[in-house]
Amino acid sequence: MDSLLATMLLFVMAITALLTFLIMPIVPTTALVLGASILLAVGVWWHWTQFGVEYRTSTWQEQLRNYAGYVVILVVILLSYAFYVLGYSGSQLQTMTVRAQTAIQEAGRKASEKIVGSTSRTLSSLSDALFSEATPSETAGIVGV
Repeated sequence: MDSLLATMLLFVMAITALLTFLIMPIVPTTALVLGASILLAVGVWWHWTQFGVEYRTSTWQEQLRNYAGYVVILVVILLSYAFYVLGYSGSQLQTMTVRAQTAIQEAGRKASEKIVGSTSRTLSSLSDALFSEATPSETAGIVGV
């Protein structure tokens, strides 16, 4: 082999193949899950101990932590307003208002015509009955007149 890197890569690949094809099928699933969980926890802990200072000091988001609640409230208010505006755009709202107004006026007009029509018919019948004089043909059948 020409370099140490190629030899190391070949060695790592051989160990990985031995573990994967010879040892892993023998190990129970519970032990594999437990081992993987422990290795993951150790890796996260080691990473945090190595780079914790960098995480605490180098992120620009840390300065915004104090304002996070206000930002969330502002976003909720803006989204609510946007949904209100987009849900009820002016043209649709005006169209619905005009339709409702027209329907109410038409119903009122029909009710008024019905009331006035029946009232005028009643009044004309009443006035005809009260103020008309009997004609001889109407009184011919009545005995005592």
